[in-house]
Amino acid sequence: KELVGASIPSYAILSHTWGPDSEEVTFQDLMNDTGKDKAGYEKIRFCADQAQQHGLLYFWIDTCCINKENSAELAEAINSMFRWYEDAARCYVFLSD
Repeated sequence: KELVGASIPSYAILSHTWGPDSEEVTFQDLMNDTGKDKAGYEKIRFCADQAQQHGLLYFWIDTCCINKENSAELAEAINSMFRWYEDAARCYVFLSD
């Protein structure tokens, strides 16, 4: 939902290649404080480190910032991603190789 008059803080966003679903950190992993042993956690650490180097307090990664169990949220996210990438202060790229 659009927040009328809300100020969205500057943030970074991650463009990355996806690994197997079992290795990606999910929204549920973050909510349950699990997933740190998954290979995809490396991408979260990478993005956090890069954002910190650029003075950004926030970053967004599709694999773990979208609750894919909520079909309405998933549909809204898919339709909004172009704008989220466009509005990001920084876009980092993480390639698995």
